[in-house]
Amino acid sequence: MKQTRIMSLIEAIVSILVGFGISMAAQATFLPLLGIEISLKQNFIFALIMTVISIARQYIMRRVFEALHIRRPLSPAMAAVISERHRQIESEGWSIEHDDHHDRGELAKAGSHYAFYAGEDVEMPTTWPWDRSWWKPQNFRRDLVRAGALILAEIERFDRLKTRKAQQPIVATKFEHLGT
Repeated sequence: MKQTRIMSLIEAIVSILVGFGISMAAQATFLPLLGIEISLKQNFIFALIMTVISIARQYIMRRVFEALHIRRPLSPAMAAVISERHRQIESEGWSIEHDDHHDRGELAKAGSHYAFYAGEDVEMPTTWPWDRSWWKPQNFRRDLVRAGALILAEIERFDRLKTRKAQQPIVATKFEHLGT
């Protein structure tokens, strides 16, 4: 789920304070071992200077990565699909084990129905793969997000099953030694 702005601010402040504290403790511990004695005030000022440098470095690196398109943020639509997928798992209780018990394409079929009928006031399609109680269209965007999450679940299911099949040992048949 996307982090709120206030939580991002709190995380940044806590991170800065922790870094400042680590800097103070490290300087107080290691500088005397190197024969450098500093007062608490000097330690505080030096830790403050290093914290400001660290913040500036982090800001500059983030801007460079943005300019080079190295870090690609998710669009609101992608974030919504991922959030819906997590909601299906966490709120609805649809675990990956549950998903793996669906027939091939069944999750995608449900997703395709939400995509095809997005925003339309229609009765449950006759080809809907599940019980009537699970047909819950809402509005155009919400239906598309739900469709994307169901299709994502199908892709994840496919990838897991493909990986499992690749990891299964090849079992020789009793006739293999005969060359058949």
